[in-house]
Amino acid sequence: MTLTVNHRSDPPDAAVYVAPRVELMASPRALTTFDGFVVSGCAFGSEVEGVEVEVSVAGVTRTGVVEAGHWTVAFEDGALSHRHAGVRAVTARLIDAWFNPAQVTEWVTVDEFVDGFVHVDGGHDLEGEVGPGGTLVATGELGLGTHEQGRELVVMLVRDDDEAVVVSTGLVEAGWHHGEWVARLPLCAVGRGTYRIRALLTDKVCASLTRLAVGRPFRLA
Repeated sequence: MTLTVNHRSDPPDAAVYVAPRVELMASPRALTTFDGFVVSGCAFGSEVEGVEVEVSVAGVTRTGVVEAGHWTVAFEDGALSHRHAGVRAVTARLIDAWFNPAQVTEWVTVDEFVDGFVHVDGGHDLEGEVGPGGTLVATGELGLGTHEQGRELVVMLVRDDDEAVVVSTGLVEAGWHHGEWVARLPLCAVGRGTYRIRALLTDKVCASLTRLAVGRPFRLA
């Protein structure tokens, strides 16, 4: 007698589970403790679409979502603090729909962010007289810090009162990027009175880097 054994197998169209895997495709090699940055990568596996990806840099974590096998995680300006300076780990981690984890780690150098500053000197030189043809020369010092591009320096003459109305805007001489600045403020529409010099150092990249210095009051007579 012949015994026939039927072997049971999955149908040809049955899905085969693939364990998750995550890769870093774009990860910065150097950062500052102020600037924002982006980490992106790919995710592979049967059950990774739509799952959350956590990216941790120096213990600071932000999240993204896998879409069409890709993910992007953004860190805002100031996400890292000064204590995070040094060589730090960048770790991307996900858990798929079957609760199986995957992660990858690379390394980044985090440089400490150096802030900028501006200062107004105490004395000012009057060329000519107050009124048409007169010019006030103001000087000061500054430091651009980590952000050297996108900086602008505006020097103003303001009334020394609660309103601090701007009565003249100075023409800043070339070379102010190198630690000292000189500005010439026309006095054609300025009358006698008490004023102050106001120096405004701005940054086109981030408004929070704006720095303001106001000099001591002085009298134009």
